[in-house]
Formats: sequence, C-alpha cells, structure tokens
Amino acid sequence: MITLSKTIRLFLDGIGRQDEYEFYLNKFQAEHTACFALLCPDAGSIEAGAEVLAFDLHFLLRLELVPAILLCGPEAERMRSVLATEPIFVFQSLADGVPAAFIQEARKAEKVPVLTSVNPDLEAALLQLVPDVAKRVHFIRASGGLRSAAGAPLPYIYTRKENPQPLEAMEVDYPALGRKLLEARPGLHLSITSPINLLKEIFTVKGAGTLIRKGSDVLRFPGLEGVDRPRLVRLLEASFAKRLRTESFMDNVAEAYVESAYRGAVLLEHHPAGLYLSKFAVGREARGEGLAMELWSEVCRNHAALFWRSSAANPFNSWYHQQADGHHLAGKWQVFWRGVPADAISTIIGYCVGREEDFVS
Repeated sequence: MITLSKTIRLFLDGIGRQDEYEFYLNKFQAEHTACFALLCPDAGSIEAGAEVLAFDLHFLLRLELVPAILLCGPEAERMRSVLATEPIFVFQSLADGVPAAFIQEARKAEKVPVLTSVNPDLEAALLQLVPDVAKRVHFIRASGGLRSAAGAPLPYIYTRKENPQPLEAMEVDYPALGRKLLEARPGLHLSITSPINLLKEIFTVKGAGTLIRKGSDVLRFPGLEGVDRPRLVRLLEASFAKRLRTESFMDNVAEAYVESAYRGAVLLEHHPAGLYLSKFAVGREARGEGLAMELWSEVCRNHAALFWRSSAANPFNSWYHQQADGHHLAGKWQVFWRGVPADAISTIIGYCVGREEDFVS
C-alpha cells in the first residue's frame, strides 16, 4: 500500500473509517486492470458537477488510482466540451487506438483518460471494455442513486430477484443494463451514485448510492448437516477477526443460512423464547454488497422470534437497532430482540449475558 500523507489521511478520515478505506485501497491496488474503475456520467452530472468530479478525480490520482471516464451516446460530444475546460482530462475516441494503451499514457502524464463514443451505445461500449480495462463501473447521475417511485433511496437493486418496490422513472434503464452486463461479464462491480458522493461510494462499506447485484444464493440447512464446517470456521474467524476458542457451540446449531460461496452465514440455536442468533458473519470482501440484508431477509421470512447479543462497541449495532423491536445494554453486551414476548425479555437478557464467549479476545 502507498504511504498516505497526513493531508490525504485527514481527507479520507472525513469520508469514512480508516479500516474501510485502507481495505479498499489495498484491494484496488492489487487488481490487475488498466484502470481501477470506469466512470459513466450522465449529462446532468457533467453540467452540474464537472468541477466537483475533477476535484475527486485529482484526489484519486494522488492515491495512484487512475479511473477512466466513458462518455457515450448523442450527448457525448457536448459532455466532452464541458470536461475539456478542466485541464486534468485527456480525450480519445473509443474507436481510435487501444483503450488500455491510452489509459497507460494518461497515467504517466498524471491525467484522467476520457473515452468517447457516439456509437456504439453505453451497453456495447462497456462490454468492449470490461473486465480487461476495469472490473468496476460507477454510473454517475446528477440525482445520485436510484429511488423508489415513492422517493425512498434504494441501496441495492437485484437483477435476478424481485425488487420489493417499483422504481422511479429513469432516462437509462439501469437495472436492465446491469442485468445484461452481469450476465455477460460475471464478477463486475456496478453502482450508481452522484458526483458529490463518488468518493464515499468508493471507499466505504455502506457506500453512497445504489449497488446493482445479481443477488446471492442463500442455502438453508437443518443444523450443520451438509455444511462444509472448515469453510464455515474460516468465514467466522475472518469475519470476526478472532480465533474461535472452541467449535463446540456449533453442535447446538438448529438452523444455518449460508451463502453458497461461504461469504456469509447466520447460525441459529433453539431457545424457549425463540431462536438465538448465535453468529451473523459476512466476509470482508462481501461487505457493502447487501449480502447481510439478503441473509437477514431470509432468516426473518422464516422465523418470527429472534434474539441476539452484540459487543457494545460493534459499529454494526446501528443497523441492529433498525431491525430489532427492542434492545438492552448489559455490561459489555448489547442485547437485541425481535418478535419475543414481553414476559420473556428478562430471560433472554440473562441468557445472553451469561453465555460464554466463543472467540478468543
């Protein structure tokens, strides 16, 4: 990883947590593509936010992360003329030369490469460029991430699952475009954000826009029958960044929900007041992709009464507060419950507080 100056680190601290932006910096710098991301702005974001975009991209260059901008369609030349007022950009038609070579020359000159194409359209141009030129695509709209028809922000759009809310009217059908790209080029990272939120979208787990995903295959197991226990243990220890004291607690698992590639899992145990959520693990590579919400939705769809505990210092507790009917702080533990009868709450709090830790501190 590059050495961050105090000024750059202070700027990144204003965007997100240090462990998050350092994780993403290491990840981006380890990817072997011509540029770390393709940015696809709409005309509104260029006209309203060209200076903001130029500032953010100059900052990315200081981090040795070179993005490329792709301008497509009938408004490509108009967008190019607006960007041309900013000296950080250099331009080439997608039809002229080799994009990777152009990006490399721009990198040497410490400029941001801009590829333009009236034809083909955005879909065809992206299929020409990914995944060799970049594995990440950020669509940039003046209005930012997608919203429902009622105006609610949508953090995730799934291309092979039913989305719960109808979408706002869009000039570009991003869900349909995302579906075609992910079917043709599996493994792409696709998101939609605004110029002002681009860096937060790039460097934080929560993001600041809409992530387009296929959706995960979540498998349900009775107990741990059929579960690859070594893979599960590796997931748990990587997710919690701690070593298990013992695996004996796994003998009590009554239900297990596991993402098919073992990037996330939920383990549940029987209790008279409901199911005790013993472990909720999401691998670091999968954080920010919406996998936690997919796992949670599957669990809640099948089980009405749940309770669990979390370290009082866990930054994930703010999300737990949104999902729980109630919570109680007891020493080092925050206890949460959902669908648990009122007369059982004191019992579950005592159970959570008295239960031994499964990880070595």
